[in-house]
Amino acid sequence: MKKLIATMIMLSALIMLLPAAGFTHTAEAPFVTPLLAGKDGMDVGDILIWNDGMNLYVKYVITNPAWCLMQTHLDVQLSLSAIPQTSKGIPIPGNFYYSDVLDCASEKLYTVPLIGGLGTKLYIAPHALLQTLVGYTEPNLDAFAAALPDQVTMSIKDPYLGGPAYFPHVTITDGALTGDYEGWCVDTDLPITQDVLYTAKVFSSYEPLPAGVVEFPENLDLINWIINQQFVGKPSSCNPMLPTYTYGDVQRAIWTLIDDTPSTASLGPYSRCHVEEIIAAAYANGEGFVPGCDDVIGIIFQPVDDSQIVIAQATFAGVGVPCDPIYEYATGWGDGIRFTNKSWATYFTYVVQ
Repeated sequence: MKKLIATMIMLSALIMLLPAAGFTHTAEAPFVTPLLAGKDGMDVGDILIWNDGMNLYVKYVITNPAWCLMQTHLDVQLSLSAIPQTSKGIPIPGNFYYSDVLDCASEKLYTVPLIGGLGTKLYIAPHALLQTLVGYTEPNLDAFAAALPDQVTMSIKDPYLGGPAYFPHVTITDGALTGDYEGWCVDTDLPITQDVLYTAKVFSSYEPLPAGVVEFPENLDLINWIINQQFVGKPSSCNPMLPTYTYGDVQRAIWTLIDDTPSTASLGPYSRCHVEEIIAAAYANGEGFVPGCDDVIGIIFQPVDDSQIVIAQATFAGVGVPCDPIYEYATGWGDGIRFTNKSWATYFTYVVQ
């Protein structure tokens, strides 16, 4: 009986030393540690680890969409000292066994032949160079004006109740500006008919204009600010009967700032207090406004037959003048133990399951 009990105790101890089958790491249920960026340790993703008895799999996964992978370096060793380091214990990612250069990727998988069997303790150092977009260079207004064609063929659609703009469709049918744009009326003195093709001269709202194209060109910065605020559909509490801004509110504000004879033609529902709010906000915030790369910029179309002048909303990229992106970079490591207190570089250990 004593021998039986002793044997059972030994078997129990042996079983306790073996990894439980339910704890085996797989692609569906991997070991996970965060991928941290910079010395402040911003969490931008995960490092996933699993094995299938032949290979160890190390997968970088970005979970913060503002960031992406530009380079990855990985080293897997049986001892910490085997990971490439300086004499002071600072790791050298450029000397890691595995590496790859990526083009703003969200994932990277490495397949590493296992260098030890079940229960082997591995030292793993996953490093990444991470990139995030922080903005764009200032748009080149002269280049924008130079990129515009001298003339286009255009047509418009009349406003309709609940529409997004006074002209819900300003359609250009030829040249670099071919496409469909939202637009606004510049001059109430002249008529224009929907679905009629007009030959129109083209101007940037930020270039010197010929006399008579716009009656108050000094307010075009305010107009550009207004069309970038996307007022239509936003709430306003000044008129309980009309709780949101309409295209009519925006168009009336534009006419007030740019035309010497503001009209109420085809405005649909609009509110005087909405118009006053938009104009007051434009004076407070729009003086000297210059659209950024993510903004729209007004393009003025002047029909050569003296029909109504139209201003349409376009983007810099849409006209072929993209702004240069500005990126920031950060070093990322799988969350773990620091190599040295003089560096935030880290490693972690993993026991083969």
